[in-house]
Amino acid sequence: MSAFALTLNKILSVIFAVILIPFSVLTHGIDLLSESKRTDAEKTNIVGIGAYFRSQGITTDGETLYFSSKTTLIRTESDAKTLVNANYFAIPDELKELGIKHIGGLSFYNGKIYAGLEDSKVWDYPIVGVFDAETLELTDYYIMDDEVITRGLPWVCVDGETGYLYCTDHSKNPTKLLVYDTANEMKFVKEVKLESSPYAIQGAEFYGSFIYAATNDDTQAIYKINPESGAIEKVLDRNLTSGSEGEGMTFMTKNGKPVITAMDMGPLFINAFVREYDMQ
Repeated sequence: MSAFALTLNKILSVIFAVILIPFSVLTHGIDLLSESKRTDAEKTNIVGIGAYFRSQGITTDGETLYFSSKTTLIRTESDAKTLVNANYFAIPDELKELGIKHIGGLSFYNGKIYAGLEDSKVWDYPIVGVFDAETLELTDYYIMDDEVITRGLPWVCVDGETGYLYCTDHSKNPTKLLVYDTANEMKFVKEVKLESSPYAIQGAEFYGSFIYAATNDDTQAIYKINPESGAIEKVLDRNLTSGSEGEGMTFMTKNGKPVITAMDMGPLFINAFVREYDMQ
């Protein structure tokens, strides 16, 4: 990002911060309605247009955070607020012609951002998009089999050890994990039957040898999935304020310990929270 763009961003950030103070107070107040049930240890509230840019997926390279909206990708410092880079037109015309209009869950691997791309509500073209983590520009994409991935591709995650990419066959009630090889042009590797169907997975990330998946079910729960056996166990309930929407998740390190970092949209959809949860 150029010096001019950074300076302009800082000026606009100050202006918007002043304008959005009432909205910040309002959204924090609404969030207090569920405080007794929620399990987050820390939270960062982003309001206004900043919430839009942080409304779908989240991932990390270990130091900075990456966020998606339906059509944009941004990179921030670990505070989730300080902008590092942005691509406000992340879906190129070539994919728009296929009807692609939604960037979903993200996963960082080997200097790339892997993302689920969708032609929402049509489901003809489930696509894995590959973006350069520095420039946030699309470098490659793979059109997946819509007879196997039957209801879009709202999330993907990549195993940092094997380079295998994981997703599910259905977006709302998945029955199996589907596994592809990122090093071999997304060649199909295997499928793993799930022992149960976590509802509405929004985003997932590997930690160790397990997949952790954030959902938008009744309690916006986060689940731990064994990618070999398909066994599933609930890790925690987010218990967000009624009307909120649970989004994606990733992991950060804080005080030498792993922290679940998950995102949600507030019930008025004018703010987004990035929350930290202690590992159970």
